[in-house]
Amino acid sequence: MFAVQFESPGYIEVLQVRDVPVPSPGEGEVLIALEASAINPADVKIRSGVITPQGSAPFTLGYDLVGTVKATGPNAERFLPGARVIGASTSAVTGNGTWSEFVCIPETSLAHAPEDVDPALLAQLPLPGLTALQAVDALQLTQGSDVLVSGAAGAVGRIALQLLHLRGHRAHALVRRAEQVEWLPTGVAEEVHIGSLPVSRVDGVIDTAGIDLSAALRPGGHYVTVVPGSPPHSVSTDNATLVITHESGAMLHALAELVTDGELTLPESTTFTFSEIEAAHHEYDRHLGRRITLVV
Repeated sequence: MFAVQFESPGYIEVLQVRDVPVPSPGEGEVLIALEASAINPADVKIRSGVITPQGSAPFTLGYDLVGTVKATGPNAERFLPGARVIGASTSAVTGNGTWSEFVCIPETSLAHAPEDVDPALLAQLPLPGLTALQAVDALQLTQGSDVLVSGAAGAVGRIALQLLHLRGHRAHALVRRAEQVEWLPTGVAEEVHIGSLPVSRVDGVIDTAGIDLSAALRPGGHYVTVVPGSPPHSVSTDNATLVITHESGAMLHALAELVTDGELTLPESTTFTFSEIEAAHHEYDRHLGRRITLVV
């Protein structure tokens, strides 16, 4: 089977499409034939050495997964062969990611894929969706709160805005450039701020871009970030949360239902095959913010 791997971090040319053995599912695991995945900022950080994966080389990249169950391991009973599933494997930081023809993943990390949704579109949901949902949960705010989301046009920020809106919060979007406004989901942002923080303070912030939002937060408000190295020191640790995304099939099921019901939308993406992995990464680097999906 093929797998997108690298021996040591570097620029795009370190990536290689290699022929490797098909894995066997272990206890509680499922073997999945991959249909589609996506490029996330974390993939680029791992490839370039900003994040150092654990384990030993070669390392396989990839977090997101859309595919079909081919086999199940001992005591894995939730999904039958032939079922279409979605999943997010945070094991990419260990060097065992999802960018391979077949992937073994715990069944507890999977959910049934919504029917009649293009795999290339659906591949944008798992990691960004889990990250956004866990960030919104971490706010622990009452309904009707004002929440500022930085990086609102990105994959995580875009979903976070929609989840905040669905929960009855007033979502405020912060984007870096004017052209990013058109990338925002329609009808969910109370206000859109371009390149500067709002004058009025908010009850909570979700930082997806790694910038200091503390000046926008009211005293006692909650600061949530999904970027390691944040939040800033000026924010009390009692009012700050760093979200490190964890795998959850139950959360993916809830997100998939929102997609099925039309309450959560995903943007169109530019699609490449895995044999075009270098071109896909070049496109991602040239157009930061554009969603790139990979299909078999």
